Amino acid sequence: MNGRGNMSSHKKSTKMPKAQDKSALVAKANTCLKQANDNVASSDAESTGKNMDSEGILKAIDDLKSALKGDNAKLQQNIDHLGHEINGKLDNIATEVQGLAERVDEAEARVHQRKTQLKVLDLESRSRRSNVRVFGVPEGQEGNSTTQYIETLLRSQLQLPEDLDLKIQRAHRTLTSKPPPESPPRGIIVNFLEFSTKEKILREVWKKGKIQVGSSIIHFDHDYAPEIVKKRREYNAIKKALKVKGIRFQTPFTNIRIHWIRNSHIFQRSGSLQRPEETRNPGGGTGDS
Repeated sequence: MNGRGNMSSHKKSTKMPKAQDKSALVAKANTCLKQANDNVASSDAESTGKNMDSEGILKAIDDLKSALKGDNAKLQQNIDHLGHEINGKLDNIATEVQGLAERVDEAEARVHQRKTQLKVLDLESRSRRSNVRVFGVPEGQEGNSTTQYIETLLRSQLQLPEDLDLKIQRAHRTLTSKPPPESPPRGIIVNFLEFSTKEKILREVWKKGKIQVGSSIIHFDHDYAPEIVKKRREYNAIKKALKVKGIRFQTPFTNIRIHWIRNSHIFQRSGSLQRPEETRNPGGGTGDS
């Protein structure tokens, strides 16, 4: 009996631990299930949050793309407008440059033409440097020989050495048609072989001041080219006013030299002169033309 009893008690004792183990397993299973449910819920929440964040990001990206497209369109419009404006300005500049280039070409052409004219004028003036022009000799008074008449006139009116050979090569009226009787006579061009003789004649003429033959006043001057004559005529009114005031003057080439009391001054153009009543004190004497 003791043996059975012991075995019986031993069986009971082995059954009890099995029941406890089962309960523990159930509790553990419930705990695991709860944790799994919690994990699933947490996972769903995180997934929902992630989905929401992704949608926001995608929307922001779309908005940014739209804004960039709008900005790009405005920027392209500005670039196109600026390009048109720059092209217009460049066209204007090109037109102005072309106009300036044409004006420079015209100016260069005028300068070249003027240089050529000055060279021709210089050559013409050199060809006339031994000539003298005589004004005031009545038409026909020279007779058949103008050369002989001029030599006789010079020797009779000027104090020239008897042995001075004037060496007049030719003398003739200016090559224009004969004027009517009431008009001023044509001038006479006298050509001397030597320039020094011509200068001596003019010095003697200006020293005497006035040469009169009968009722005619005879004037002598250099034989200037037409362009020089035109420039010298610009001083005519000034010379007349200076003569009235008794102011001595000279007109070398295209200038005018006015003699004041203390000094003299050369003016290179008529526009640089003051009116006679505004000038300084005269130097006295008569004007030399």
